This record gives sequence, C-alpha cells and structure tokens, in this order.
Amino acid sequence: MYAKQISGEWQQYTLRQLRKDNPQVSFPAEPSDATLAEYGMYPVSTEAQPTYDPRYQRLTQAPLAEANGTVTRGWVIEEIPGTVERVKEEAYRRIVAICPEWKQRNLTAQAAQLAKKGETSWTPEEAAAWAAGEAIWNQIAAIRAASDVIEAMDPIPANFYDLPDWP
Repeated sequence: MYAKQISGEWQQYTLRQLRKDNPQVSFPAEPSDATLAEYGMYPVSTEAQPTYDPRYQRLTQAPLAEANGTVTRGWVIEEIPGTVERVKEEAYRRIVAICPEWKQRNLTAQAAQLAKKGETSWTPEEAAAWAAGEAIWNQIAAIRAASDVIEAMDPIPANFYDLPDWP
C-alpha cells in the first residue's frame, strides 16, 4: 500500500492513481520507491495489530500518519460502552451455556408433571430429577440476579463481562 499527502492529509494512493494523475509520464511496471518519492508517493508501514478484547473493545485502523520520514497506519482501540441490552445478552449467553432453551422447556414440563403428581407421590428417581432441575434453576436465578445488579449500575462499565458480580 502507498500513500500521498493530498490537501495536507495522508491518503491511500495507488499506482493506478499515479499514472492517471501523470498521463505524460511513462512509469515502469514496478516503479522504485525513489521514483515514487519524486511524485510524493510513499510506501505505508502497517503496525502490528494490538491485542484487544472484542467483548468490550473495538479495533479500528488509525488514519495514515508520517513520523521520521515513514508513513504508517496504526490502530485505535476504543471501549464499547456497557448497555443494559449488552448485559442482558451476556446473561442470556451464560444461561444457555448452562441450560439450552430446549432443556429449559423440558425441565419446566417435567416440573409441571411432578407438581401435579404431588411430592408425596414421587419415586426416588423423580425426587432426584426435581432436585437436579432445581439446582439448574438456582444457577439461572443467580445469573439473572447478577444481571439485574449490573444493569442498575450507572454507568455500566465497558468490561462488565469480567465483574465479580457474575456467578
């Protein structure tokens, strides 16, 4: 990639643009950097991509800039603000990781059948199934409670994923 300063700003600039802007010049197929520099065109050095957390950070390329005779393209990391919707999405992700929706429906149906039968009539297997389902619902309730606490924060931190409020 190449760049040229146009109206005081560094902009990406191609060999095709150079040829179009200078129709009277016959450039070789692969002009040297020295030849390109005569026309104000310089190779761009792109910095290595930095480490970032895509859950709460956005990575974008910085505008072209010149320093010490080298045109570079760097990176900008910006925080994605925490929102109630994003907290709810994270709570949902955590809940379905523990118990997918289909399993939640099955547990609800099983609980309805066992409730109708009455606890005093349960077999040992049914009592164990009830206890297992109740343990799952308790985990889900803890995630929902943590989500409520985080949603009430003002402002909600960008890195709410890592807060100790989550179970």
